[in-house]
Amino acid sequence: MPATDPRQRLLGPNAGQWLGTFIRCGADGLERERFPTSLQVSDQAGTIEAALTYCNTGEVRSMRFAQPPAEMQIAEAGHWSLGPERIGPWPWFAELCVVHGDRRRRVVLRHGSELLESCVLVVEARPGVEDPPPPAPLQARRLGEGHWQLGADVELRTAMRRQLGDPVACVLRWCPEPGLVLELERRYGASGLLEPLA
Repeated sequence: MPATDPRQRLLGPNAGQWLGTFIRCGADGLERERFPTSLQVSDQAGTIEAALTYCNTGEVRSMRFAQPPAEMQIAEAGHWSLGPERIGPWPWFAELCVVHGDRRRRVVLRHGSELLESCVLVVEARPGVEDPPPPAPLQARRLGEGHWQLGADVELRTAMRRQLGDPVACVLRWCPEPGLVLELERRYGASGLLEPLA
């Protein structure tokens, strides 16, 4: 399949097993909980399946789709984001993921109508790859309004004190090694509609 095919762009770098640590922080950036996970992303007879196992409990949650949904944006390098196609004066979420070989970083944001309510940092790597999460408890460092440092190598920018008609951008930046910066942005215009991936 050509590299321009969204399905192949997603599966190419992201298929397979990922061992992870989920770190949930409150609106103040302070860690509330963390737990280990195992994620298996596969192509099952034409259906993409992502099965997340919570290692502490054994609970499995699965997501299946034949093609990436319209609200999923996938960059050429395999970075992706997910969230609603339109936002407004109601709570909403966004998930952003950047991938670098055998390592990934994800953030899951939950917004209230105006403010960020919670943020989950997900540190993931292939089995056997050493990529430890930040020491516990994580305290995100505030670099500015809506701008956070999550551990040593991850930055997050998102909307704060948003009002109706304000454009919104959520940006995940990760420095997986010195001199290399990976960035993904999910943008909504003044009307609240999702804008194309830059």
